[in-house]
Amino acid sequence: MLLATFESAIRALFDNWIVTIVFICVGASLIGSIAKQIRKYGCYRQEVALKRDLVERGLSVDEIERVVRAKSASTGKDSEG
Repeated sequence: MLLATFESAIRALFDNWIVTIVFICVGASLIGSIAKQIRKYGCYRQEVALKRDLVERGLSVDEIERVVRAKSASTGKDSEG
């Protein structure tokens, strides 16, 4: 019974191509958004690790700001909050 219901739902989905296309677009957008957030989190973690390393080396706040700013400028990344 459940399999027949599932099969009829899939058949109805593919009979109506507009709904199928909308589902595909929404799914692709969702996957893209998740990937972007994962990338942003990874960049954030790298920047935090860099700052911790610079603090452990004993650099001053001004030197750390200069290094982080230079790293951001070299990668083409604008200040994202």
